[in-house]
Amino acid sequence: MRRFFGYYVATSWLLVGVLEASLMTAGCCVAFYYFFPGKSSSVIGVTSFAVVLSCGIVALMHSGVYEGATVVKLRGALWRTAMVTAPVFGLAAWTIAEVAGHTRVGIDPYRLQLTASLTAFWLLSGVALHVLVRQIHRRGYLTRRIIVVGMQNHAAELAGLAEESEQRFRLVAQFDPQNQAGVADSQFQLATQASNLRASEIVIAIDGQPLPWNALAHCRFSGIRVTDYLDFYEREAKRICVDSLREDWIALSRGFEVAKSKDRLRRLVDVVLSIVGFIATAPVLILAALAIKLEDGGSVFYCQERAGLGGRSFTLFKFRSMREDAENDGLPAWTMERDMRITMVGRVIRKFRIDELPQLWNVLRGDMTLIGPRPERPYFVQQFSKAIPFYGFRHAVRPGITGWAQVSFRYGASLEDATRKLSYDLYYIKNRGILLDIVILLKTVGVVLSGQGAR
Repeated sequence: MRRFFGYYVATSWLLVGVLEASLMTAGCCVAFYYFFPGKSSSVIGVTSFAVVLSCGIVALMHSGVYEGATVVKLRGALWRTAMVTAPVFGLAAWTIAEVAGHTRVGIDPYRLQLTASLTAFWLLSGVALHVLVRQIHRRGYLTRRIIVVGMQNHAAELAGLAEESEQRFRLVAQFDPQNQAGVADSQFQLATQASNLRASEIVIAIDGQPLPWNALAHCRFSGIRVTDYLDFYEREAKRICVDSLREDWIALSRGFEVAKSKDRLRRLVDVVLSIVGFIATAPVLILAALAIKLEDGGSVFYCQERAGLGGRSFTLFKFRSMREDAENDGLPAWTMERDMRITMVGRVIRKFRIDELPQLWNVLRGDMTLIGPRPERPYFVQQFSKAIPFYGFRHAVRPGITGWAQVSFRYGASLEDATRKLSYDLYYIKNRGILLDIVILLKTVGVVLSGQGAR
């Protein structure tokens, strides 16, 4: 895993990205000189433009639309290549046709045979690239071998995490200093065993117990990485392990920083994008409001109390998607699968998250931000704060319309789900930055278009 501006990227993704960008760059250069044979341009200039364009497309592919499974699954590779080829080739054909009508350079956009051949070559090359990466992955060349120094339960958690993460790493040994006295006695034994097992990293998963410091120092001097369990879990899972979270780790680890200058810039961006969002979605807002009113004649908007920055309450605005008597008993309740309280119009606007658009007004008022932990109702906040450790830390930043938990996990309707979503929210608060925000926005677009996770 490599960290870029607070966002971790798997080595397999980087490898595929570099290969895809190289292939796309070569294709752009060939296409340029094919369609513009009489154009005198600098080779360096054309190549630089092709590199920038290719890297941009690959970055979009990896961050917002595609999941990591497409790196190693052939079916995902085929879908990925087709999804990239179709819009890029279509845009290129349209651009060439437009340029052909406004230039004296000899351009013939109708040489379909060679054009089709180039497209077929790109498709086959893309599939071959993914097959190659898949074979490399299967042979374990991209799999890191780790040793856990600590309790068996932590080792079991990491073994399960390895399955979830496409075997980016593999647990090869687990040592408990309480039962493995020899490991603590000799500063060379642990490093020797790690070398024999070809381990590249040692994960420390011990709470309140003495550690074999000399042995761990010798491992570091031997080129073996030593990592705290919480840091390793955060890096590989892109969430924070709430069950093992410690106050000292929160206080001393990198991240969890709040800078006033960055918050002021974020506020400016929120205001600008909210105004643009209102203008861009005005037709959708009007149609949704009319549909809600015509269906049952009830109110268009639904106002609800939510907990915001510092736990302070504010009024959140949404399009009404349920019957007006949905909570006549006065007790807040989660939305369940196929909830009978949801209206026909409500199902549509919930599926595509149209019901959330009025929250742009909350962003303009300063109650919310575009990206952050989703605001919860005070009734549930009180319950979760008693049952889930560190739950109140999610109120350290303004809540958002979308967030890392929303694009990474399904709709939560239980205490267990709330704990899982907190692990994503704390990861965002710890690592929030421009790159992570861009990734969340791109993933949000994918979630909205696909209708995933809606209830």
